[in-house]
Amino acid sequence: MLGSKFFAKFKTSDKGAPLVHNLDQKLMRQVHRVLWPSWAQLKYLPRFLNHKEKKIISLLLFLVLISVLTWSAAWLINNRIAVPAAGGEYNEAIIGAPKTINPLFSVLNEVDADLTALIYSSLFRYNKEQKLTPDLAASYTLSPDKKTYTLKLRRDARWSDGEPFTASDVVFTFETIQNPEVGSPLAASFAGVAVDKQDDYTVSFTLKEPFVSFLNALTVGILPEHLWGGLSPTGIKLAKLNLQPIGAGPWAFNKLIKDDQGNIQTYVLRRNENYYAKKPYLKTITFKFFGDYAQAVEALRGQSVTALSFVPHNLKEKIASKNLNLYQLWMPEYTALFFNQNEQPLLKDSDLRLALTQALNKKIIVRDGLNDEGEVVDSPFIKGLPGYYPDLKKINYNLDEAHKLLDKKWTRIPPEEYFKIRQEEKMKGLASSTIKEMKEKIAVAIRAEMNTEQLFYRKDKNNKILTLTITTADTPEYVKVAEIIARMWQTAGIKIDFQAVPSRQISKDVFKNRTYQILLYGEIMGSDPDPYAFWHSSQVDYPGLNLAIYVNRAADKILEDARGASSDTDRIKFYKKFQDLLMADLPAVFLYTPAYTWAINKDIKGVEVGYVFSPAERYNDLGNWYTKTTWRWKQNKQ
Repeated sequence: MLGSKFFAKFKTSDKGAPLVHNLDQKLMRQVHRVLWPSWAQLKYLPRFLNHKEKKIISLLLFLVLISVLTWSAAWLINNRIAVPAAGGEYNEAIIGAPKTINPLFSVLNEVDADLTALIYSSLFRYNKEQKLTPDLAASYTLSPDKKTYTLKLRRDARWSDGEPFTASDVVFTFETIQNPEVGSPLAASFAGVAVDKQDDYTVSFTLKEPFVSFLNALTVGILPEHLWGGLSPTGIKLAKLNLQPIGAGPWAFNKLIKDDQGNIQTYVLRRNENYYAKKPYLKTITFKFFGDYAQAVEALRGQSVTALSFVPHNLKEKIASKNLNLYQLWMPEYTALFFNQNEQPLLKDSDLRLALTQALNKKIIVRDGLNDEGEVVDSPFIKGLPGYYPDLKKINYNLDEAHKLLDKKWTRIPPEEYFKIRQEEKMKGLASSTIKEMKEKIAVAIRAEMNTEQLFYRKDKNNKILTLTITTADTPEYVKVAEIIARMWQTAGIKIDFQAVPSRQISKDVFKNRTYQILLYGEIMGSDPDPYAFWHSSQVDYPGLNLAIYVNRAADKILEDARGASSDTDRIKFYKKFQDLLMADLPAVFLYTPAYTWAINKDIKGVEVGYVFSPAERYNDLGNWYTKTTWRWKQNKQ
């Protein structure tokens, strides 16, 4: 019975067609229900394939493998990103050397200012967008009379030696700045300001008069009282802490290396593990100091350093490399010629100062001296900052007018007459027995000092040659600009002498005693364009920064009123009046604002630069620089 039913399934139709289709497959399924063969079965597959079939299957398997790998790589790329990782170092070449890495004095030395900005924290700081933001201060309030600023301080800040930061450190720092025995150039900015501790984390600043930009002044680094408090005011400049400082900033002193003469060659900072905010990615920063830019450029080309701050315009082509990124920095700085009327009485003559101004073609100075990497300026107020005065009555280049002014008091004489006058001057007073012996040597010396391109000279009615001396720092930029200015003034018939002083000595040897007739130098206004520190008569003596020795009581009153202005609008009105006075008195000739080139190896990532208020602020975003990376999964957007 059962057998008949089974064989009935295989009966054919009348036409012979099978009653059941795919009989073999169905029989196999009856025996085994698994649709996919096992590995034990698949390993026999090559025995049943011919050569062509094997090649086709191999190709298909290869394509499948490639597809899987490609898809996996694409998925990883889309879901994983490279992010900065801790570690690595940055090495920068700098011209000069550190002397006093102390916020009370660092304004006098750019190297000190660079290091101070990294080691010390301040109550307020500028972020990379150049906006004033709290640093060691957490918040502040201003009294209704706008004279008292009350600051709440951070409670999580510590010094790099682990000690806590408190209000006592703030009060100590500003009282030390105000102490005349200390001799800080910042003293004028805090004259008459009362600093009081309210509690361990609250401090107040009370001004005699409202000053709308006072918070800008609170960007000075704070000193730890527990280390500095025991020193006498006169001993602060001599303290070991000036070279091995303890600060509350993102970087801490690690070590320094000196040469046989005691000069610092290398200065190393490490990441400050006690820093309250996000710690930098880089582990160390090393500064290497050089006497001139030629040496620094060679170090950069030889890759013993990874960066060079402020590449001179004339050396820019020498560092062109695919391994370097060149960044351009702009800052509120002006370069000027400061007239010291005390050192050279001839400069008291207003016609002479006007003629010197008219004889200068500033566009050519920027073109030839800076390779067009700068802008002409006519006052200490730079474009883009409050107080900029585009309608200021300017003194334009006009050599003919300069000649007319000079012709009033100084007669034009040919080079040979100049030679005779100078020869007589040098031989005057010599004993008759030595005149013959010295005459030839004197003649050679005079010929050497004469410029063969100068067509004529000038003398006054007493046969005194009109001679002026330009003094500047021996940087490539200043030297080149000074040479261009000298040629322009020589075209007007003026004898120009030139003195280049080593950069590291100019503050001590020139600024301190004001030993210059005409000083070619730059001044950085900073974030606040307040010109008080540079032009008020109280700042004519060192360490004041009034390099033109400018004394005008009307100008003093305007600067004082500007500081007490109740609004920025009123303040700017005072600044315009001040600029009108400067243009009338001509204590200086304002030349240009330079652009700086900063060369950094491409291995240093995360660098963002642009407009900064001081050279040290090029490090504002240093905490985000990195050389090492790691991977992390992307966060899914909700």
